[in-house]
Parts: sequence; structure tokens; C-alpha cells
Amino acid sequence: MKHRKFIGIVLVIAMLAGTFLTGFTYQQGIGYVHYETQSEIYDHASYHEQLAGHSVNGIERAYFVKADTQGTDLKPYVFEGEVTGTYTLDTMVSILENQDYKVVAAINGDIYDTSTGTPKGLTIHDGKIKTSGYAPEYAISFDESGAASLVKAALGFTLKGTINVPTVFTTPVENSVLPPDETQPEDEAQPEELIQSEDLPPDTDEVQITDEIQPTDEVQITDEMQPADEVQETGEDQTGEPGTEQQTVYIPTPYVTDIGYFNVPQGSGKALHLYNRQYASSTRTSGNSVEVVLEAGSPENAELTVGGTITATVVEVRNGTYNTPIGDSQLVLSTAVDSAYGVQLAQLIPGSPVEITVHDLSGGDLAQSQEAIGVYHVLYDKGQFVTQGTNSNPRTIIGIKPDGTLMLYVLDGRQPGFSEGLGLTDAAKHLVDLGCSTVVNLDGGGSSTIAVRKGGIDSKALVKNSPSGKKQRKITNGLLLVYDQSGGEEAEHLHTYPSQPLAMPGADIQLKTYASNEKYEPVPLPQRVKYRVEPDSDHFADENGLFTAGSSIGTAVIEVFSGDLHTTAQVSIQNNITFTTNVQSLTIDPGHTFDINVTAKYGYAPIASKDSLFAWNCDPAIGTIDADGIFQATDQTGITGHIYVEYNGVTKTIPVQVGAASIDFEDTVDHWAREFIGKLAARGIVSGMGDNLFWPGDSLTRAQFLTMLAKSIHDLDVTQATPAGFTDVPAEEWYYNYVNWGFETGIVKGMDEFTFAPNEKITREQMAVMLNNFIINTGVVLPETNAGVSFSDNEHISPWAADSVAKIVSSGIMGGYPEGDYKPQGNATRAEAATVIYKLIIILDNTYSDSPGKPEGLPTGEN
Repeated sequence: MKHRKFIGIVLVIAMLAGTFLTGFTYQQGIGYVHYETQSEIYDHASYHEQLAGHSVNGIERAYFVKADTQGTDLKPYVFEGEVTGTYTLDTMVSILENQDYKVVAAINGDIYDTSTGTPKGLTIHDGKIKTSGYAPEYAISFDESGAASLVKAALGFTLKGTINVPTVFTTPVENSVLPPDETQPEDEAQPEELIQSEDLPPDTDEVQITDEIQPTDEVQITDEMQPADEVQETGEDQTGEPGTEQQTVYIPTPYVTDIGYFNVPQGSGKALHLYNRQYASSTRTSGNSVEVVLEAGSPENAELTVGGTITATVVEVRNGTYNTPIGDSQLVLSTAVDSAYGVQLAQLIPGSPVEITVHDLSGGDLAQSQEAIGVYHVLYDKGQFVTQGTNSNPRTIIGIKPDGTLMLYVLDGRQPGFSEGLGLTDAAKHLVDLGCSTVVNLDGGGSSTIAVRKGGIDSKALVKNSPSGKKQRKITNGLLLVYDQSGGEEAEHLHTYPSQPLAMPGADIQLKTYASNEKYEPVPLPQRVKYRVEPDSDHFADENGLFTAGSSIGTAVIEVFSGDLHTTAQVSIQNNITFTTNVQSLTIDPGHTFDINVTAKYGYAPIASKDSLFAWNCDPAIGTIDADGIFQATDQTGITGHIYVEYNGVTKTIPVQVGAASIDFEDTVDHWAREFIGKLAARGIVSGMGDNLFWPGDSLTRAQFLTMLAKSIHDLDVTQATPAGFTDVPAEEWYYNYVNWGFETGIVKGMDEFTFAPNEKITREQMAVMLNNFIINTGVVLPETNAGVSFSDNEHISPWAADSVAKIVSSGIMGGYPEGDYKPQGNATRAEAATVIYKLIIILDNTYSDSPGKPEGLPTGEN
């Protein structure tokens, strides 16, 4: 036993070596393969997954099984449900498992008529023909040893039977009149009316006279037949010569004809069809048909084989009917009443025998077929590409290698960003690159499905790909790889599956290990699993299988042990990545948090990462962000800025809006200051006057403007300011603390020692003085964008305000009117105040945008 286990270890190591492909390995048809995983699913059978980047289509995902169906007890099985039935691949697997088969792998099969469920091509299971197919061309055939080959699906079906052919005979009538015999009924045939043997054709053994045989219910007379009781008497002619009499009789006659289709619905061609119970419980015909029920004696005798002949008995002839039931041991011949076969089919004699023979017209290729499944297109054979196409779709393909290895291949498609699909030509090239000498296309598109039982982890075959319709489509048939003898209870193999095959340096990969018996069926692990990484690397794997990638770029090999069993797992470590965040821009409420996550890719392939591997930063105005990408927004509203994510010299920028970006008022929709008012309102620096109105043209007071300046400073607590002592600023007024703050910081001085005049309308020159004092307090150097600007009313600017007006105008914060004047004693409007505060914040933001942080108490604004 230990010797057998040792051999198993060698095989595992040998099979794993070189099978984990990374580094953009190029393969024809599919493009650069970013990775390929492989796991053993049975003796001489492996399951592979590839993720590739096609130069035109983009990302591609392929799933395939390589299996030797000749050297093991793993055998092909063509699913044989009712021909007109449709089933998901999961259902097929479950049906076979319930029949004590074990399914290792399966793919969907032939293309089919979606209205009837009937496959296009020939289907054979266990040597029995299930359907001829409605348009058979080629099939993949498996002989008794399990060897696969491409064959021409050419079969002929012949019917031999006996029909009653109506024949008209003419006999002479004697020119004599006998007295009526009153003892005989008038319509009873007299002996002399019987046809004598010399009147019959020499090869006729027996004759049924139509006057003596009444039609039964089982035999229907068509319009083309003469009624059985029709007799024409010519009597005596004008010359007195004897007359003649015509009578119709049924003559049993051999009948031989070709059957067009087996277990295929009737079509417009009006061919002769044959059905058995494998088709459905009835013929499912709907038109006016002739249908003949045949009894074969047993279900086995009612099944057709290549080169075989079955004998059955005519049970019933149904003329002008449809949808005839089919018994388990019965067959039914069916054709349209007006077809070329209708008259003769209706003449088959109830109780008579028929023979149905199947001829191999392929030159003997089908004679040894135990399993066969129809082919939609032959893509590649005998060194030549046969059928070509460029439309990108999901694909299901069978490939055969020169050594007989079978490949079951499915490619996902029609899923942008996940898998795009391939054209027929590229799909064929990929299979040829993988070593196939014969490549055929089956039903693709939404039907493409592959199920695999992965060793140790799966108790039954499960679907591994992603069908394009997001669920399994019901299909007509499938090809499954099965065996019928379960394995033992002892563990013979180890299987270790990484959660992802690719990882960034520092990322974590979870390894999970399972055991299987000699049939690769799940069994308990013999002992606790131990993991070991290469001793000269900085990779790490803990006792629970959590692998942490080190800094080394390349393939990390992890050795896995459980008792006497051993295997290896591989993870590719790469840092040449691209990455995206789960948000491209962020709008967040003040004070809230948001977890920003990063998704990394190596080419088109997802790669394991974690947020802490990236460098995080953000503009201080909008909040803070930690090393795991968790952003904490400022509690101030209307703030904009950016979050920055960097890895390996590449930076992603995420625009951030804290709170609403702007608030519209009904009376500012078309106002020239709409933008300034809306953004300041969103930040809470200005507010409306009720009923969603701002009153932009109204003047504002000295206290109101001072309050706007204070609110432009983030986290300012005006309640801590020393009382200014103005007698006209009582403590119970809303502006009390704002005036104290303004006086303490030197922004305002008051009208005199005891008076501030908080409710007086602020003039434009007073506003300039407050703005200038605010700038001096912050230490900001104003730009000179409008230096040297003068106004027609410069002489009216108060001397105490002249320097402030000049500096504020020069910086671009304030300006004049279109008429060329400044109006220094004019009252400032609410719209003008909002405009100058907004421009002030822009200057302050530009001043400190490149600094690591702003001095405490400075305003924060938009970029």
C-alpha cells in the first residue's frame, strides 16, 4: 500500500510541474494566457481553467477536461433522455448519479430545434440509435474501448412489409336469365359469381374478394381505392353479345420503402418517419396523418442498432389521425396523408410482420459505435481548418488529440469584463494549439455548460463556467464521462486549492486541502494538514493554510502534507498590476465614513490584494483617510477635494464632495451670482430668507457679513471669544459671539468705543476693510490680478478705507460696476457679499493646497 501511495506522490508532482502558466504565455486563438490552473480529477484525466487576453475581444475564460477514455474505466456516456425532452446539465448529472453512475465531467451536446427539443445530428447510446437527427452530417463516435473518432453520420432506414393492394378484375356475364331463387337473399353471392383461379394472375396465392370482406376499423380505405363492394355489370350489348362484370379485390403485395427519419418530428418535406418510445410518449404530430402502430414484443426489441434489423407486427393502421400514443415496446410509422407514402402506408395489413433495417452508409465507421453525439460544425480535421467564423460567442467544443486523448472544452462569452467569447476560427486555433488534431463545434451560446467533479472537494460534478444567460439552459443531450464502481474509504490523493492563483506581494491566499480515494471521491484527511514554503523565500504559510506572499516576484511553491500523502500548490506573485477603486468619485454626508476598496488585476486576471498594500492620502480639507482606505469626512458641508491611491508609482485620484455641492433658490436660478450663492449655501455659510428665497438684491447688515466671514472658517468656535463690550450688542442677540470674535481678531473695531452698529447696512468700502483685516489676520499674501485699477469715483472712497479697497480690488475679490465706478458708500447686496466670500475662499484654498495642512482656524473651500 505504501508503495502505491509513493507512486501517487510522484504522479502528482510530475503532473503539477509546468502546468501553472503565468507571465502572459501566448496561445493561438485565445491570446496571452495570464494563468492556467490544473487539477487531477481521475486517473489520466485533468481539469483546467485558463484566463487569457485576446488582442481584439479582450478577456477570455476557458474551461476544459483532458481525459484518456481508453486506458481507464472512465467511459463516455451520451445522455439518453426522451429525444424531445430538454434537461439542464445538472439534471443529467443527477439522473445518472441516481442510476449508480459516477459522473466526473460533462458538457452540453448537439444543437437542437428549440421548439421540439430534437437534436440536429445522430445520437447513439449503448449501441442503440436514439435519433437520426433532423439534419445529420457528422458525429463524434466512441467504440467499445472508448476510442473517439469523427465519423460521417450516414445511415439508411428501410421498411419491408406487406400491403393490401386494391386490384380491379373483369369477368364475363352469361347472357341468360335464370328465375330468381326465392330461398336465397338477393344480395348473397352465388357460387358462379366467385372468381375462378384461371382469372387470377399466375403468382397470386390467395385472393380476398371485396364483396366477402368488410373493412375493419383498423383499415381505412382511402379515396384512391375502389370501394370493396363496387361491381359494374355491362349486361348485354346492342349486338346481343354477353356482357362483363368488374370487381375490386385486395391482393397482399410486398412493400419496401426508405424511412426518412427516426425519432424526428414531421416536417414540410412529408417524409416517412419512424418513432419509438425513446422519442416521446406519442408521435406529437398535429396534421392529418397516416400512422401505423407496430408491436416489437419488448422495449429492447423496439430499439434500432447500426446494421441491425428488427421485426415487429402491425397492430393498427390509423388513417387521417395524429398524435398516436407510443407504448414501451412499440414503434409507430408516420407520414402526412397527402405524402408520397400515405396510400401505401395505409395499406399495411394488420397482423402482418414488418422488418426495419438500419444500413451503415458511412463505409462501416458507425458499425462499432457504442456512443455517438451529433456535430454542429467540423472546425478542424486532417490538418485543415474546415468551418470558419469570427462572431464572438460562448463555445462548446470536442477535441481529439493524435494519441486519442479527449478534450471537453467550454468557453464563456457575452459577458463584458468577464469573458467575451471567440469566433469559430479562433476557437479552433486554440484547440489545435492545445494539441488537438480533430476539433468539432457543438451547441454554443447560452447552452455552453461544463460540469466537473474536482478531486476531493466535490461529491458530484458541478457546473464550473458561467453560462451567458446567468443560469443553465435546458438542452437536448450531453456528453458525460462516467464510471460505475465506487471507490474505497482510504485516502489516496491530496488536493490543495488556492483561493486565487495570483497574488501581489504581501497579499493573502487561503489554501484548502482535501483528500480523495483511488476514484478521486472525497474521503477524510488521514492527518492534520501541514504546509511548508521554500526555506529561502520570505513567503509564509500558517498551520491553517493562510499563505502570505513575500516580496519575491515569481512562482511560489507550497508543499502540503497529510500523513503519508503529499502534494504541492503554486501561487504566482506579481506586482506589475493595474488597479481600480470601488468608487470613481465620492459624495458623502459630513461626518460620515466610507470604506474605499481596491481591485487589482494582472493583465486581465484578478490578482489577490489588500487595501493596506496601497498608499492612501487625501486633501486635508475634506477629512482623513487611514492605511486601509477608510475615509472619514469632515463635518463641514459643501467641501470638495480629492483622495489619492498609489501603488508602484501609479496614482488614482478620486474626487470627493462632502455634503451638497450647491443649493438653488427660486430667485437665483437665472441670477449672475447663482454659482457663488449656491455653493456657499451648501456649506452653510449663507442661508435663505424663507420659502426657498435668497433675496440676492437685498442689502445685508454689518453683523451678517461678519458672520459670513466667521462661517468660512472650519471648526471655528466663536463662543470662546472675549466680549467686546459694545453696548448695542446684547448677549441675547444671535450675532453676539460673532461680533466678539471679529473684535478680538481685529477684523472689526466698531463705530466708536461703545458702538458697533450691528444692524446698519454694510457699505462696500466697509466690506473691503473687513476683508482686508481678515487677510491680515490669516497672514495670506493676496495675488495682484487687477493691479492699478482705478474708478471714476475714487475721490469718494473714505481715506480710512482707501488702502483696503485698493488691496481687495487688486486681488480680484471685489471689482467695480460696468459704469466704471466703485460706489464705496453704496450698500453691498447679499449677492455681492456671497461673491466676495466665495472668491476669498478660492484664494485661501490655492494658497494652502500644496501644504500638508492648513493653519488652524483658516477657511476651507472648493478647489
